[in-house]
Amino acid sequence: MQTAFSVIFFFIVSTLCSQTQIAEPLIYRASYELTYKPDSTNPEDVKKEEFLLYRGNNLSLFASKGRILRDSLAANIKLNGMGTIDISERAAMTKTNFNYVIYKGFPEDRISYTYKIIRDHLRYEEELDLFSWEILPETKELQGFSAQKATTTYAGRDYVAWFTSEIPIPDGPYKFNGLPGLILEVADTQQHYVFTLTGFEKYKDPLSVELKASDFIKTDKKKLLALKKEYALNPFAALERSNTAEKTVTINFKEGQKEKLLKEAKEKVARENNPIELN
Repeated sequence: MQTAFSVIFFFIVSTLCSQTQIAEPLIYRASYELTYKPDSTNPEDVKKEEFLLYRGNNLSLFASKGRILRDSLAANIKLNGMGTIDISERAAMTKTNFNYVIYKGFPEDRISYTYKIIRDHLRYEEELDLFSWEILPETKELQGFSAQKATTTYAGRDYVAWFTSEIPIPDGPYKFNGLPGLILEVADTQQHYVFTLTGFEKYKDPLSVELKASDFIKTDKKKLLALKKEYALNPFAALERSNTAEKTVTINFKEGQKEKLLKEAKEKVARENNPIELN
């Protein structure tokens, strides 16, 4: 399993751009399942997706399994050619509704939220110390660990988290961090977003990771979210804007096909009206 995922870092990590350069081994991997409700008007629409958290001493990387597999396969294809993998099989393996990658500790004491639109690698930063936790005396057993309760408020939602001091890593899924132990479960009080730990392992041979300057566009949160929405509503416009004299992509639509796809994109955006961050 380690070999299958180690190749991702050439692609995911090298997309960062900063004056800072960091080289650090990633020692741990935590697997999480997210259960979420993307449509606030339809509480029966419940979806699930797998995520992975890679953690070193001072640095971590969090992304959906589909996103990680996509970059892993892209690396293998670039290095070794297409091989025997079927295109439809690849699409199924790499399907994800979450295309971001979150780095904690890069730059130092910061969180980097990154998102790629066509050729543009976008990034905004936040303070690592985002969360004001209240640690409560209540405990219970989760995944074979003794877990303790903590609460916080972030981006318009109230959260309950369960962490374990048996794994003294102050990290967790998404942007959550800062507790005296790994977060085993965190959910908003409406149960719209629930992250649950499904596995944890320590690598015998840590993954070697180097963050270095490269082509990257630093922006702010508001602008990045606006660009994400614009791309979701009309990806063809973003594709056309990304064309250059050296590299141009042209899509030939059948009659009425473009209009149909844009209508479907608009309907999808309308259904996905319940983001994890409300403000």
